[in-house]
This record gives sequence, C-alpha cells and structure tokens, in this order.
Amino acid sequence: MRVAMLSCVYPPYGGGIGEVARQYAALLSAEHQVTVITPRYYPGMTFAATPGVAIEPRRPFLALGKAAWLPGLRHRLKEFDAVHLHYPFFGAQERLHHLPARLKLVLSYHMLPEAGGAKGALMRWSLRWSDKRLAQRANLLICATRDYLEAVAQPRLGEPTKWHVLPFGVDARFAPGEPSEVLEHQIKLRYGECALLFVGTLDPAHAFKGLGVLLQAVGKLRTANWRLVVVGGGKLKQHYEREARRLGLKDRVHFAGYVAEAQLPDYYHLANVFVFPSLGTGEAFGLAALQAMACGLPVVASRLTGV
Repeated sequence: MRVAMLSCVYPPYGGGIGEVARQYAALLSAEHQVTVITPRYYPGMTFAATPGVAIEPRRPFLALGKAAWLPGLRHRLKEFDAVHLHYPFFGAQERLHHLPARLKLVLSYHMLPEAGGAKGALMRWSLRWSDKRLAQRANLLICATRDYLEAVAQPRLGEPTKWHVLPFGVDARFAPGEPSEVLEHQIKLRYGECALLFVGTLDPAHAFKGLGVLLQAVGKLRTANWRLVVVGGGKLKQHYEREARRLGLKDRVHFAGYVAEAQLPDYYHLANVFVFPSLGTGEAFGLAALQAMACGLPVVASRLTGV
C-alpha cells in the first residue's frame, strides 16, 4: 500500500509530533511504501533520514508559524492509497475532507493548539470550519490516551465509533544506564548534586512546555544542592537564559541547547529527577516524560489530562 504521512514538522526539529510521525513511518515501511510529506519552511532546511521511508519536503506557498499551505498537495495525495495526518497541520487539514472516497484517511490527534491574538483567531476559525468535516471524512481516528480522548479529542471532533487509543512508544535505547563522566564534567555537575532535567523545544510553538514556570519554581527551592539541565534549542533559548539570570539562577541552570535523539539517553542517565511542567491543553501526552520513565527516572509532571 502507498501511504502518505502528513506532518507539519519532522526530525531533527524537536517535539513529539515529528518524532511520532518518524516512528510510525519507520514501522509502516516494513510492509508499505511510505512517503512523509512535510513543509520545508526555509531553504537549506534538513530532515532526518529514515531507512525505508521517502521524505518529500515541499516549499509552502504561505507559512505562518507551523501552519503551511503546500501547493499541489491534494493532487499529489491522489497518487496514494492512504493518507495519515498528524493533527494539527494547519494549511493541510482544511483540504483533506475533499479527498477521493477510495483514499483511506487516518488522523492521529496529537493536541489541541492554543494561541492568542490574530494567530489564535485564525486557528480557532480553522478548527471550527474543518474539524467536524475532517472527522466525518476520516476512516480512523487515533489518540494516545483514553482520558485525553474522552476529555478533549472526541468532544471536539465527534464520531465516537471511529476512535481508537494507540499509546506511544519509545526507542529501545531509552533504558536505565550509567551516567557519562564526560557529560558530568561538561555540565560541571558537582559530587552529590541533584540533577534536575527538562527536555523540550524552546520556540513559540512550544511555549506551553512551561519552562518559565519551572525556572520560578526551582528558584524557590530551600536547598542549594541542585542543578537544572535544560535540553532543547529554539528561538526562545536566549529569552529563557535571560530569565534565569534575572532570577539569580545563572550558575544553577545549564542550557545544553539542541541534543540529537541518539544522545538524549545520556542526559536521562545523568539526571536524578525529570520535570515536566507543561501548561494547558496544548500538552496532550509528553513523549519526553515517557522517555524519562523508560530510563528509570522519577518524573514530576503537571496534572493535565493525557499527561
């Protein structure tokens, strides 16, 4: 079967949507011809090679944040037997209810996006216009957890008989292991110091990850025997670095920047506690928290539906 996988992002861009799309594409490629169609937001943008999977970056005619209008998308999709949409993908999802009936449509519901201002107004208009049509057209609707399905996804999209819960998984490399002395030295972690770990993309699309709240929280710890390691790159990295300095935490917080997926287990092995301070319905699961648990770390997480 020829499968087109639609995702607004793809590794090495950080975040759960792209990583889950990569995992699904890799698994399906054992029995099917899989093509990942994703926006190339700027010239020279690179994408992680996935064995057995064709990556088809397309330059958007128009892009706003991670919303992208890809020219010729509907015509291109007619060449496949099935389309797997990783929702939300603004600019693409509004057009999929017009796909030919022979095409199977699968929708993986990752999150309910949130934004303010004009961008938020456009998003809400798009969701009101397209969600019900999209769900009616879909042959299968997928959500990672039962509680997020019942509290958020199904009430918004309807179609109760089409939903299935398909939990996420993690790569087998995410398992308990010994900390790296080289990494300890690089981070300047002192003997006996408690290493707190945050993993998340530091850009406006992932502001809901709650790093600002975490910085305020660690600043109130009564003990000084800790160090926060922040893994993740993005446009807001300098903003959070300034915030850490403003809170007097310059020597307490280490910003590691972007870390490739293959090196992430080393950071989990280094940590004593993983912190997942996400905010609102923008967070539906938390793949990083699952990776931390697979590595044997205790996790302090926000009390959110799905998480």
